[in-house]
Amino acid sequence: MENIFKNTKIFLINILVLFISILIIECFFGYWFKNELSEKLSSERNIERIYKFNFFNHKGTSFYKRNNQGFRVSGKELNGTNPDIIFAGGSTTNQKFLNYEDTIVGRLQKRFNNIKIVNAGVDGMSILGHINSFKLWFDKIDNFSPKYYIFYIGINDQANLKKKDKINSIDNLIESSSKKNFIEYLESNSFFYNKLRRVKTIIFLKTGNDLFSNNINDGEVVYGERTTKEFKYYSNFENSDQQTLLNDYYNSLLIDLTNKVKERNSEIVYITQISGTGMNKNLYIIANTIISHCRNYKLNCINLAKNADLHYEDFYDWTHLNPKGSKKVSDFLIKEFQKASIN
Repeated sequence: MENIFKNTKIFLINILVLFISILIIECFFGYWFKNELSEKLSSERNIERIYKFNFFNHKGTSFYKRNNQGFRVSGKELNGTNPDIIFAGGSTTNQKFLNYEDTIVGRLQKRFNNIKIVNAGVDGMSILGHINSFKLWFDKIDNFSPKYYIFYIGINDQANLKKKDKINSIDNLIESSSKKNFIEYLESNSFFYNKLRRVKTIIFLKTGNDLFSNNINDGEVVYGERTTKEFKYYSNFENSDQQTLLNDYYNSLLIDLTNKVKERNSEIVYITQISGTGMNKNLYIIANTIISHCRNYKLNCINLAKNADLHYEDFYDWTHLNPKGSKKVSDFLIKEFQKASIN
């Protein structure tokens, strides 16, 4: 009996020592005291994973990494670097199912290698989230003063042509429930959990074993399968009686976002969007309103929806560009940036 008690005591002491050791390691090497964003963007920080997917015309794997400040990065990049350009948007900017070098931002960074361009795309984020991002994200980062904020927007804003009673969780930079917010906070700050993510990535790259990737099922898409191959162009609406449609509420949001940037002594650039089925009435109204706003405020803006040579086969679902389409957009933007001396 005495031996059982002694052995139990030794076991419990070892468990306690192990727990204290883990706690000390977490405190010193985790991000608990190096996290400038508190509980915001927890699901978008300290991520390293492999996606394996099989879309209609985009199959393969992508390496997806975001740093402690919530930005998508390539390889090993340090936090705290002060970027020259913030490239913001939704999942069409984030492009998690493309390798970084195939994304719009990755290609722009390669071309303009003398400046630092940061990918601040967050899946599902609308203009409301971009407005909130200054107070809840960018202003929390020390010595953060980019020269340009570029917003590639439109698709996620189609629900913002009328004022909402309630802003969704993504636009508040949090999860949809307190439980999810807590879990994501633990995962994004934990030293051991982040090391586990790294180990999974290394094992998959060495073995190709699907157990160590994040599988997207055959045919699964992010925002909806395209049910038609019909692709409508900007000109289809430009030549109709909808030519001069604008939206006053959306314009008020653009004014708010523009003022946020100007207050921080930075320049703003808007880029309009087209979807995997082309233009629709709402996207046309948004693009028209953006271009009108840019004229009124004398801003550098790029009407990609009208002028880029994009077609049905450049997308892998209703909203997202495949590598071919992404290259088209980046090549188009490089020329536009050079014209406007954005570099």
